[in-house]
Amino acid sequence: KECSVSPLPSVLLLPLRLLSALESAADFPTKAEFDASAYTGFWYEIVKDRFNLYELRNSCTTAYYTLNDDGSVGVINHGYNPKKGYGGITGKAVPSNVSGSGSLVVEFFGEPDPNKPGNYNIVDTDYETFTIVYNCEDRNAKGVNYVYETFGILAREPELSDEQLESIQAIVKEKVPDYRYNLVTVKTKQGGDCEYEPTPVPTFLQ
Repeated sequence: KECSVSPLPSVLLLPLRLLSALESAADFPTKAEFDASAYTGFWYEIVKDRFNLYELRNSCTTAYYTLNDDGSVGVINHGYNPKKGYGGITGKAVPSNVSGSGSLVVEFFGEPDPNKPGNYNIVDTDYETFTIVYNCEDRNAKGVNYVYETFGILAREPELSDEQLESIQAIVKEKVPDYRYNLVTVKTKQGGDCEYEPTPVPTFLQ
């Protein structure tokens, strides 16, 4: 999949991360021969982009995927927000006919269109331990063009060892070299007093 990534110097990234006066084309791979059935089940978010707008300040974040009879994937995202408490949101995903294998179109408030580029891209996964999810989109707000990125490392367990995480980080830097991993990612709080639902209830965060 191809996206535009701003080459702004790192000193400007925090205040101007979404503003892109200069842009260069970049691309990243998605999982070949993606197996949706093997991907289903419960995942814990381990690392996220600190600017993921849909989960700012969230912790104990999980994703639960099910395979529907029509080949689509049911999605339930669940987590804790300090202002709203525990809650979640349900959605649906379908393979993108545009972006290829490992690229899904996810919608939470309507039917996903398979003829759109994927917005949930599995860069790599072993299905049993980890998955790396990334997306970047060219957007425009009041005449200003910018690039919006989302990113996550998810795992089948609430924690990954340092060795496992280092290995996954190396994959990210190899396959998405323009993503500023060291600058913009944070670990998601898991374990401890987190409350998990093995089969999350499909409620909505308002």
